Amino acid sequence: MRLSDYPVVFTSDSNYFFSCNARSIRILSVETGQVVRILSSSVEEGGHKDTVTCVMLNLKNPLQLYSASLDGTIKLWDFNDAVLLQTFDTTVPITHMVISGSNPNHVYLTTTKTSKKQQQFQARKTGELRVKQNSVLLRFSLKNTRKRLTRLLKTRSCSGLAISSDGEHLVLSARNKLHVIHIGAGNGIEEGGLTENDESRFRCYVTPEKITCLAFHPTEGCIATGDERGRITLWYCFGKNIDRPVTTTMHWHAHQVAALAFTSDGNYLLSGGEESVLVIWQLQTGFKQFLPRLGSEIKHITVSPDQSLYAIGQQDNSVNVIRSIDLKIKIAIQGLKYSHVNHLHNPLSTGLVIEPRNGHVVLNGLPGTLQFYDPIKEQHIMELEVTPRNKVSRTDEKEIIPPRVMHCAFSNDKSARWMATVDGRDDQETTPELYLKFWEYDSDARTYILNTRVDTPHSKEITSCVFNPREGDHAPMVVTTSLDGTFKVWELTHQGESRRGIEAERAWSCRSTGFYRDMVPYCSGFSSDGSLLAIAYGQIITLWNPYLNTLQGVLTQPPETRPIKHLVFIKNSPFLIAATKDHLYSWNLLTCSVWWNYQINVEALKASSTTPHFMITCPEHKEESSQHTIIVFKPTSPKPVYMETISKKVRAVTFMPDPTSPSKKAQNDVVEPILIMNYDFDLEVLGGRTAEDLKAEAEEAAEKARAAALEVEKQKSLVTDIFGSSVKAESKKEKKEKKENAIRNTGSKKNMVRNPLFDAPSHVMAPVSSLFEAFMAQLLTQNMTGKEEVKAKKKQQKQEQEEQEDEEQANGEVAAVSGDMDMDGEEDNIATETELPSSLVNFFSSRLTV
Repeated sequence: MRLSDYPVVFTSDSNYFFSCNARSIRILSVETGQVVRILSSSVEEGGHKDTVTCVMLNLKNPLQLYSASLDGTIKLWDFNDAVLLQTFDTTVPITHMVISGSNPNHVYLTTTKTSKKQQQFQARKTGELRVKQNSVLLRFSLKNTRKRLTRLLKTRSCSGLAISSDGEHLVLSARNKLHVIHIGAGNGIEEGGLTENDESRFRCYVTPEKITCLAFHPTEGCIATGDERGRITLWYCFGKNIDRPVTTTMHWHAHQVAALAFTSDGNYLLSGGEESVLVIWQLQTGFKQFLPRLGSEIKHITVSPDQSLYAIGQQDNSVNVIRSIDLKIKIAIQGLKYSHVNHLHNPLSTGLVIEPRNGHVVLNGLPGTLQFYDPIKEQHIMELEVTPRNKVSRTDEKEIIPPRVMHCAFSNDKSARWMATVDGRDDQETTPELYLKFWEYDSDARTYILNTRVDTPHSKEITSCVFNPREGDHAPMVVTTSLDGTFKVWELTHQGESRRGIEAERAWSCRSTGFYRDMVPYCSGFSSDGSLLAIAYGQIITLWNPYLNTLQGVLTQPPETRPIKHLVFIKNSPFLIAATKDHLYSWNLLTCSVWWNYQINVEALKASSTTPHFMITCPEHKEESSQHTIIVFKPTSPKPVYMETISKKVRAVTFMPDPTSPSKKAQNDVVEPILIMNYDFDLEVLGGRTAEDLKAEAEEAAEKARAAALEVEKQKSLVTDIFGSSVKAESKKEKKEKKENAIRNTGSKKNMVRNPLFDAPSHVMAPVSSLFEAFMAQLLTQNMTGKEEVKAKKKQQKQEQEEQEDEEQANGEVAAVSGDMDMDGEEDNIATETELPSSLVNFFSSRLTV
């Protein structure tokens, strides 16, 4: 979920806000932060085909929303009912869009056009080669169907587009230029009257520094711009006849200003940038107020219509809604942080790791951190700072290489008590840093606490880090392999002795070190019972006893130029899966032979932790194609059990256990859902039940639980606990009991003892001595009624028996006499059953004696 790519927009009542999320638009609640509705969810229902870049409320009707996209369309939505009302095709990709308040039929937009020179330049921050692009300002008419699109001007890449509240001026910033266009309020300019050739209405002001953002004052003729040096410039007295406007400069930011926004009354200006500090400027006095340590760079600022809330979009893919009265965070909404980091300096080296405790996915977040994320509910769970660092750490324009987390692994017990991480930093100038850290889960703090840190566990980079899955009497064990040619076994040990009932401190230490010839290990893995350790050296697989550190066997597969890149054991089976760049091997360790193999390009290999399945990702052979194929196998057969083709490149993949259906995990024929991260850094679920199904089931279960709790609260209150239930409630209860008693057998002892006489609270009941006679009278009446019914039933059976005996001409008199004798015996039994139980007799006798 991409939240902070573009500014959010509040509804007119400030209770909800809209967020552009790739091709869809999410409506989120300010109170809960939950998504209440999604617009443009699918192309089949009229949604956008490309990224949504801008949303704004319809000035004529605040219950409608305009959205613009790179697919070249502008769509009008009724967001209450999630209904698409109208679509306008501009034929050009839209990057910025504004609508005039005085003439809402005109839409001003910018589009990007690649330079014909095709000059490439290297970006300063990312290091990527980019093509120079120009921006074109256009006007689109929502009413005129003959000439809808009018070109106004062409300039360098646009960094901001704004329009005055009275509709007189349109402002566009592009690099070192500030373009001011007098468009006229109302219908002063006829259709097509304003063109690029009308130079009298266009003014261009050049600035010494590149403009990064701009905002228009809501009530006065004032423009605020921010530049790369951190300065904010206020522009006054500008227009078509003014060559040099009046300017005022304010400076606090150390780096470039990324966002500016005026409050609706125009008294305050909000600014933010790389310092992660929100600055509130009081324009009349120059007084500044600060909200520091927001966590990451501020990209966008939006003020609610009632000025009570500020929505801050940040670089770490988060939106913080802040109360203006006390500058406290009201709600924080966090997406995947890795989608907004520098991927060259901070690659996804951990991949997607599933935490065994609750099924959350763990992956790289900001540099030096790990993010715990719930892919089903699309919620941020926790962020663990593996390497503490300053959020802003660069001198002038030189950036400091940040640390990064390279490996992450969890113990295989259900509680996931231990976690191991490998992090380091190498700037090619100072001594490389490498740390192996062991973390223990604290159930009270609900986070991982650092237990042991090992400085320089290996002399070179660590290539793998895995836990031994064996549980029981053995202490937890971790194996690391390194480019220095060694592998090390780490074990949890007790330091010192326990004294006076205090347990000795526990810490991790190196148990043993191993190597094989002079070769370098690249990957490793444990068998499901933990008794065997496999380490790959080039094209050779070595099998070790991890407890004795002895070599058990060697498996070799040619050729030498194809080293093994991936190695996994299959759950509860003797199979070992190995993959090179273009081959896939299934080894049977019982025979120490290759069971089957494929010649196929393998980019990733993952094994299921609950079922005997494994999967691979295969890229297409064509260079231009970005498709990936995901194939799931059983180790015993080369025939795939599941296959899916992804249109976008797959960056990471893993099996995702389904916590809502544990019975399916034990079935060997059921393929677990597959969690992937695509090229756009979005998490998707394939196979099994989709993320929408799992999320719907979780929401349905939560809704049922809330309804049940609400029903219980309605039936129970403090008044009823003290004074008893009301008469109306008692009458309903009595009717229900009578209906149930009518269905049951009237001769049952449970029904005879049941009496609502003692349902009232004890402090308002009459004395027991006065209740005894009423209780006994009612009890005996019920017993006598039951006796008469049984007696009538037996009498009817007697008559039927006599008639049958008369028809057969049997000994009627003898049979009648025997029938009378039987009835007498049964009546005696009935009398015995209707006697008062001894426990009740003793209870009332003790009360009367007192």
